[in-house]
Amino acid sequence: MNEEIIEQIAQENKAEETVVEEKHMITWLFFSISGKKYAVKSTEVLEIIRDVAVYKLPFMPDYIEGVLNRRGDPFTVLNPKIILKENDTNPPVEPLFLILKRSDDQLSLHISDILFFAEIEEKELNLIPDNNDEGFFLGILSYNGEEIPALNTNAFELLIRKDLGSA
Repeated sequence: MNEEIIEQIAQENKAEETVVEEKHMITWLFFSISGKKYAVKSTEVLEIIRDVAVYKLPFMPDYIEGVLNRRGDPFTVLNPKIILKENDTNPPVEPLFLILKRSDDQLSLHISDILFFAEIEEKELNLIPDNNDEGFFLGILSYNGEEIPALNTNAFELLIRKDLGSA
């Protein structure tokens, strides 16, 4: 008798169980370039540094500002304003750089300001259809009613390799 009651309770509990859909969350870093908001996956950022000297390199494309020294390691500084064709020619008040986490290269992006980090569900990134690796945007993130472009950091490296003939 007790076994039957236990079995009946177990079956009722199974019927009441709801399937909880696992949400895949991604942490994004939101920043600005010339007053416009952009985002990158936080896993693609090694460090954010301020007020570091950039040493110019001759005969480089105009979007390469030069190199910066991060603890003895040189990082190529890219100016995304030029690549993304932003019209603002005013330099940021204080140099600010995103050091990108790369296994095969040392790149940094010259940005205007860090805005915030946010954990967003993966489905909130609307991917650009038929986008290839050379596209500078992964897609658009929907966050608090805003649509914010998500950058494809791999495209910056591919552009340098193509322009410098090492692709």
